[in-house]
Amino acid sequence: MPAKTTPKLLLIALCLFSFTAFAQVSGAADPSLSQEAISSFSFIRPTGPTLDNLADYGKINRTEGTPFLYEDWAPGRIRFEGQPNFSEILDVLPDLESNLLYIRLSSGYIGEFPMERLDALEVYGPDQDTVAFEVQNLQELFGEGGYGRHFYQILHRGSRYMVFHHPIKYLRREEYVENLGMVRRPDKYMDRSEYFIFDGTRMVEVKNSLRSISKAFPRNAATIKRLIRSHDLDLSNDEDLGRLFALLEEPTGNR
Repeated sequence: MPAKTTPKLLLIALCLFSFTAFAQVSGAADPSLSQEAISSFSFIRPTGPTLDNLADYGKINRTEGTPFLYEDWAPGRIRFEGQPNFSEILDVLPDLESNLLYIRLSSGYIGEFPMERLDALEVYGPDQDTVAFEVQNLQELFGEGGYGRHFYQILHRGSRYMVFHHPIKYLRREEYVENLGMVRRPDKYMDRSEYFIFDGTRMVEVKNSLRSISKAFPRNAATIKRLIRSHDLDLSNDEDLGRLFALLEEPTGNR
């Protein structure tokens, strides 16, 4: 018997599925937030000087890599407090280990933009790619996922499914090893991912693999396997993972 849909989950689903459309319609009529306006917000916390020189990050911390999305500042835009439109372009530095966002204004001011005020973020990467995040507290909304507000990429948002990707960076600490004396290898920042799927009634965590997704949705297991094969989908690719659930929503998807 399918799980009973509660009024709370229906309300959450309606809000989540309609959020993008609302932002697109409303955002066209309103001007973007200027850097001057952002600089006047007293809730932006000034940061320490180490963030102003990322080239020395590893030297200072004796690590390989950084906890940030990119190794350096990148242009981006922010949307906050439920507002429908994004700000003007400014420099951003998302911290995927601590779930923090640092911003740098054209005036040179560097500050931490509090996550509780942030709804969404767009980052324009060095390879001309755009990474779009929404900031959500999945534990508060669905009882699944980490506590607190985190960066999520929405891989698919449809009438039946919503697919979340939570990119994470963590520090792998190396132990002392004996090799012609005691030598310490550097600690290194590594990447890992969490994936969550909301089907209108429940939120479930999955791995980006056929076995994991089929186990989470056993009634659709045969269809999922067929769609992956017929459309040559690679579930280790985030775009293909989102496409799988888009295909499941098509009228022929469950045939």
